[in-house]
Amino acid sequence: MTKTLHLGRRILHACLLTTLLSQTAKSQDKAAVLHQLNSMLINTVMVDFFTPPVASRIYAYPNIAFYECIRQDDATLPSIAAKLKVPVSIPKATAAKTDHFIAACISYSYVAQKLVGSEYKIEEWRKAFTDSILKTSDTVIAKNSMLYGRKVADSILAWVQKDNYNQSRGLPRFTISGKMGTWQPTPADYAQAIEPHWRTIRPFTLKTASQFSPKEKLVFSLNKNSTFYKTMLEVYNIGKNLDTTQKAIAKYWDDNPNVSVNMGHLNYFIHKISPGGHWIMIAKQACEEKKESVSHSSLAYTLTSIALFDAFIATWDEKFKTNLIRPITVINNYVDKNWQPYIQTPPFPEFTSGHAVISNSAAAVLTGLFGDNYEFTDETEIPFGNDTRHFKSFYEAAKESTWSRVYGGIHYPETARISITQGKEIGTNVLKTLYPAAIK
Repeated sequence: MTKTLHLGRRILHACLLTTLLSQTAKSQDKAAVLHQLNSMLINTVMVDFFTPPVASRIYAYPNIAFYECIRQDDATLPSIAAKLKVPVSIPKATAAKTDHFIAACISYSYVAQKLVGSEYKIEEWRKAFTDSILKTSDTVIAKNSMLYGRKVADSILAWVQKDNYNQSRGLPRFTISGKMGTWQPTPADYAQAIEPHWRTIRPFTLKTASQFSPKEKLVFSLNKNSTFYKTMLEVYNIGKNLDTTQKAIAKYWDDNPNVSVNMGHLNYFIHKISPGGHWIMIAKQACEEKKESVSHSSLAYTLTSIALFDAFIATWDEKFKTNLIRPITVINNYVDKNWQPYIQTPPFPEFTSGHAVISNSAAAVLTGLFGDNYEFTDETEIPFGNDTRHFKSFYEAAKESTWSRVYGGIHYPETARISITQGKEIGTNVLKTLYPAAIK
């Protein structure tokens, strides 16, 4: 019965996709299809339960594939693939007539399918898309375009295989240090540190994983006059006196796809959007509100996902080099054994803040593309039971995301401040390297 129900849902899902795509093809709303692709990918990543660093990898490669096809319809857009640290060669279309939009969609779908677990979702989308296109477009052009899209996808996927991700899967687990002030596993499930070797993944624009390593470090100390002790007490006191607004902010930006819930002998995980996925959705909302063309929407998705990807590499490099203790551990050991953070502490070292670095990196890119005073209302968290939040700029949203981790009790205020700078530097570097026209 369960299998029958599951199959029925899949058939219904395919039928709905066919209807949507038929309508889209008639209206020529190509940007809407790209938005649909990214929404589907974010949902798939969430359901498949990937960690935030891995999720950033999944968002980036399909968007690069789409962009390198669609940019061929816009002479003002440069090749991004040619400017990356390790460039990828994009084949040229050999057929006389090629629809680059069809090719872009096909290319995106094949690359995305290879990276996720729930491949059937992408396959169903592609089948509905191709069926719709074959019914509404010139058959020869459609088939030529689909073949070209697959060819681009194959080139991207061959390049993907060399980013060291597969090799990193076989590296040993992180060894917990007995040195005072180093990271220790935290409640609720005292999990192993995730992705301790993420620094070995090939970046897109960083010269090295540590290129933007902060000059300022937060160094553990129990000296009451030290920066660390003061900032530790600050997060402790903030946590004891949270107001309604601070609690709402902490919950809004939690975006922890690995929240563990323990109820007696029952243990389960809550599926939520990843931090990177949240910023992809913010990019989507900006493109929709501005009614950006499909090519410029693709540029926004691609640069944002690249900024997120490189930001995760940089902050994970810093985390496992400095290996700093989390607030819950040091506060429980030396200040108040009963203190608890407002949100669950994720399983990896504290410095720098992943949320802060990736948020400010994405904000730097989006600010370059849409302007410093782009005002928007973020609706990303509605499906997760949170209200919308309004921001006067992308940097304002990034700042709130940064401080949400302090309110949540999982990062020190000093770390938040330092991490903002690191994130902005990474995002600005993405623009300088790949799309300097956006540098104001």
